Amino acid sequence: MNKPLDAEVRDLLDARRGSWRQLSEASGISHSWISQFVRNKIPNPGYATLTKLRDALALTQAQG
Repeated sequence: MNKPLDAEVRDLLDARRGSWRQLSEASGISHSWISQFVRNKIPNPGYATLTKLRDALALTQAQG
């Protein structure tokens, strides 16, 4: 069974702590927003934002 997109991205971000600045630059989403999202402070993050983050996570993971 697939996880909801927000849970998937939150888990991926939590596993990649320490590289959020790089993810922020790659996705165009602020470091502050990423931090708040992981701490469940953003109730409705938006599909477009989540897909940008998921794509940036995949890209930065592939690079190293």
